[in-house]
Amino acid sequence: MTTIRPASVDDAAEVTAVHEEAWDAALGELTGERLDRLAPRADRVERMRQGLENLPPDAAVLVAERDGAIVGMGVVRHPAGEPGEVRDLYVSPAAWGSGVASALLSSTLDWLWDRGASSAGLWVVADNVRARRFYEREGWAPDGQERATELGPPEVHYRRKGGRPT
Repeated sequence: MTTIRPASVDDAAEVTAVHEEAWDAALGELTGERLDRLAPRADRVERMRQGLENLPPDAAVLVAERDGAIVGMGVVRHPAGEPGEVRDLYVSPAAWGSGVASALLSSTLDWLWDRGASSAGLWVVADNVRARRFYEREGWAPDGQERATELGPPEVHYRRKGGRPT
């Protein structure tokens, strides 16, 4: 069973590890870079710890746990007066296809809808076919926006209308 909960500062190392595993598995080939070449791991863990410690009130980091281990992480924001945004959604490759990503995405959307968001957006690497298929199955659609990235491959923007049913 998957449990979704807010991340704590004590989760920084596990959350960083999930991010690394998922990035390297899904995006390492597309970008030509692995995270261990982009920044030292200790630096990434410390940045995650500081980010969790200083999380603004319009943001949340949620983690997915299975058997007591963190296997997924999602970052979500809803600045006042703006659409909601799923900033990150990473799941350990060992948990791909298990329903963890759907549960985590659903919880990030619940967080947004609970705060009054009527739509949400996210960016995905254009060549990440697996992620794009996942988001489309989950009710997201590209909205025509694209942007360049520092690592090379462009990203496309997806949008989902929604909110809590009334």
